[in-house]
Amino acid sequence: MRALILALVLVFTPLSAALADNDVGCGVGTEIWKGNSGLMYKLLASSTNGLTFQTISVTFGLVNCNGKDTVTASARTRHFVSTNFDRIARDSAVAGGESLDTLAVLLEIDESDRAEFAALTQSHFEELFSSDHVTSDEMLLTLDRLMREDAQLSVYARG
Repeated sequence: MRALILALVLVFTPLSAALADNDVGCGVGTEIWKGNSGLMYKLLASSTNGLTFQTISVTFGLVNCNGKDTVTASARTRHFVSTNFDRIARDSAVAGGESLDTLAVLLEIDESDRAEFAALTQSHFEELFSSDHVTSDEMLLTLDRLMREDAQLSVYARG
């Protein structure tokens, strides 16, 4: 029974990583499946990374892995946006709401500037959510650019 549980953990742990974040990281799987999109390819890349010991690649800086980078809060922000994308779009359309407020907190926007942030997302809604195919990462890049261009919000831009 222990062997079965161990086998299931080894098989499904790499798969959970693909569902947990919108990026599967570095490693052999990322290189093999590079250029493909969709959940199936993310699962394949994540599984391949897990089965080919991604931790070794990170530790020794192999296969485009860099074990020296700093873990940042941006991963939390990206995960939040990818899992709440529709809610953020809805809140942006009306310049307010819980999901947009949470995004502002994750972006470390002061409470005094959050109304300006909400107004920016509303006034640039068509740019932020330009099509049904825009990804959360694309939206965040556009948002960062818009914030850089805004006199009041430029201090919060990451790029």
